[in-house]
Amino acid sequence: MTDPDNSIAPGARLEGTCVGVSDGDSFHLELPGGERVRVRLFGIDAPEREQEYALQARKLLGKLIYSKGLRVEIMDIDQYGRYVGKVYAGARYVNRYMLKRGMAWLYSHYASHDEELASAEAGARAAGRGIWASASPLRPRNFRSGKRKVAEG
Repeated sequence: MTDPDNSIAPGARLEGTCVGVSDGDSFHLELPGGERVRVRLFGIDAPEREQEYALQARKLLGKLIYSKGLRVEIMDIDQYGRYVGKVYAGARYVNRYMLKRGMAWLYSHYASHDEELASAEAGARAAGRGIWASASPLRPRNFRSGKRKVAEG
C-alpha cells in the first residue's frame, strides 16, 4: 500500500479496481500498473466494526465495488493518508447508494452542502431502512468518541 501522491489534488480522478473492502466506507483500489491506494467514501460515515449494521454495511459495499472497475473523484486526503472521494461503479454513485440503503450516516461536517447525499439519508430515515430501523442509532463518530473516553478512563 502506498501513501497518496500529494500532487493529486481535489478534483483529480483515479480509476482502478477494488481489491479489498475494509469496512462500510473504505476500501483498497488497485490502479493501472499495480499500485494500490486506500480510499474512503466522501460524505458518509458507516458503522464501526463493533456497531450494529457494521457487517451489513461492509457486505453491501463489497457487493457494489469488489473486483469492479471504479472511478474515484478525489475530494481530499484524510489524516490517515486515504484518498477521500466520490466513488462510481459504472453509473452508480456508491456514496449515495450506501446512504439510500441506510448503511451509513451523512458526514455533515464534510458534506453538509451536498444535497444529493442529504436527500438519500433523509429517504432512508423516513423509510426506516438499515440503521434507521434501530430505536436509537449511534453515529460512528460518537461511538468512536465513547471508546476513547473509556480507554482514557
